[in-house]
Amino acid sequence: MKTLTKRILALVGVLALGITAMHAQEDALLDALVKKGVLSDQEAEDIRANIAKDYAQTPAGKLSLSNHITQLKIYGDARMRYEYLDESPQSKTFNAVDPTANQTTRYRYRIRVGADYTFTDNFMAGFELESSTAGDSANQSMGNGFSKYPINVGLVYLQWKPTDWLTLVGGKQRNPLYTTDLVWDPDINPEGAAELLSFHPTDEFSIGLTAGQFIYADNGENSGDSITGFTNGSTTVNNNDVWMFAEQVPMQFNFDKDTFVKEVPGFLTYMGGGNANISASVGAAGSNGVFGGGSAVTYTNVHASDALAIITAPGEFDWKAWDQPFRLYWDFALNLDGKDRIQNVYLFPDGNAGTTALRNQNWNLGDNVAWLAGLQVGQNKKKGDWSIKGDYRQVGLAAVDPNINDSDFADSYLNQQGIKVQSVYNFTDFLTGSVTYFNTWNYKSNLFDSLTAAPTAGSNAAAVYALAPANTTQRVQVDLQWKF
Repeated sequence: MKTLTKRILALVGVLALGITAMHAQEDALLDALVKKGVLSDQEAEDIRANIAKDYAQTPAGKLSLSNHITQLKIYGDARMRYEYLDESPQSKTFNAVDPTANQTTRYRYRIRVGADYTFTDNFMAGFELESSTAGDSANQSMGNGFSKYPINVGLVYLQWKPTDWLTLVGGKQRNPLYTTDLVWDPDINPEGAAELLSFHPTDEFSIGLTAGQFIYADNGENSGDSITGFTNGSTTVNNNDVWMFAEQVPMQFNFDKDTFVKEVPGFLTYMGGGNANISASVGAAGSNGVFGGGSAVTYTNVHASDALAIITAPGEFDWKAWDQPFRLYWDFALNLDGKDRIQNVYLFPDGNAGTTALRNQNWNLGDNVAWLAGLQVGQNKKKGDWSIKGDYRQVGLAAVDPNINDSDFADSYLNQQGIKVQSVYNFTDFLTGSVTYFNTWNYKSNLFDSLTAAPTAGSNAAAVYALAPANTTQRVQVDLQWKF
């Protein structure tokens, strides 16, 4: 009876640690009981054998992990979406068709499944699989004869945290930058390396440094592609790889647990020179601004990443009132090379008469600023939670990179201003419904009225038009999303 009592007490003590921590701590507990004389060596071994046998029959016991993995988190989400879009072209010269050609409705889904695993020695890693191949969206449109669709790699990264204040990340990773969708689409996962430093000089104040070195275009350095039609002094284009370099200094001051202000000044630039191989999407539209149900305009200017040196300044102010969280958020972008980008990249003369007229018309154009201001009330964490937010923004023609900004606002086009409003409700802890509305109109009108004919395919004028063809856009998204 005494032996049975000791076994029961020892078994209860081990199970009290929890199944997930059992294997890491059961040996220490049993050894301590043996040392105190509560158990004999043989009794401890018998208990280990019984626990191992019982654990092997559980779902957790059937999952075998390497010894160097200390934690595994599997996650995912799925979403169904109804979407309505409407575009009105800026210039009838480019689109003399029925205006209804610019309207569409579509039904879409998105699924993402991933895993984050923690190693020993302060390492982490993870991957994510998702629907669709687009860099700025995992959405997949339905209605293709019940076809099946592929699953693609959206994340694969390795992270090391050698000290409390330094984190190093490499691979296709979650965006390490603090930003809004004015500059970065939230679905984009950059590729390359990042370093994150964080310091807390006081309990209220924190400051850090975030740096990213991302590969933007991997070109064939020795291909020596010859590009005709561009009078840039040479017919041989520099095919060096194009890298994006980003730096930010996140600063936050906490007034109390619910009230804080955060400001994150930063700088974004590109290095590598002209490139012939990059094929950069600049919006979900078809040729000449006619909506194509999701096909992308291709912007293949050989200097697509030139003249981008952007100062950014996103931030937020959070507080609580009437038992509800409030968040005032903003963003600002200033391209120091905006004038050069418009004149030498977008309007670079290539021998096309339309381009020359466009260049002369817009010689003094220098729209190098974009900004956003918005307010959010509420949050979405559990059943019954709700939130509503709205913002207004203006996006100058040369203010941001059109390949990484939000693909939903104005279809990623530049020279646009307008509003975004979204409401979200938690039906359960895991199921949410949302409605999002976008309404935009051109920031400057008649940019292309001096052209008397549509630009030839592949010309710079066609590329410029692809960046800012819309007079107005409207988009409505109704989503049902669940997490697992």
